[in-house]
Amino acid sequence: MDINELAISLSKINEPELWIRHIPRTYRGLRKDVFKLAEPLWIKRLVASNELYVHPNVIKSLVIQNFIPNDLQKKMIWASILASNSDHRRRNTIKILVKKKHGHDWWEEVFERSRNAWAAKERIQKNLKENGPAINKLIASTHLFGQAARDELIAALIMIPEK
Repeated sequence: MDINELAISLSKINEPELWIRHIPRTYRGLRKDVFKLAEPLWIKRLVASNELYVHPNVIKSLVIQNFIPNDLQKKMIWASILASNSDHRRRNTIKILVKKKHGHDWWEEVFERSRNAWAAKERIQKNLKENGPAINKLIASTHLFGQAARDELIAALIMIPEK
């Protein structure tokens, strides 16, 4: 397995805080390079599957930047990760990792941003539950209803600050 294949493999793992566990010992010296290659692939996958809870303008910026986030966008992405998971152990693992790598103030901003991302996620999930399986299938298979669902998704994501 070469470095690009390893990056592709990592990009399919939803928990970036666990990526280090998936790197063979022979690649330990190349860890930063592998992460640098995997991160944009992972972000692109999250955007494509509507699993990234950030403002739509941030998503547009990420696309323009080839999914290579700047520092502020990284905070937003970590906030999205926190919002998308309710496991307290995982949140604590992320907290330790982020504080170790970026410091307490960086973590505080991520945590504060996660509240808006969580509210958007809850709104999206509530709408999906209210629709029911038949309506969700109709949404997935028709352009008109699909566009209405995308509009609602965008309305929820606009709740998240873009700056």
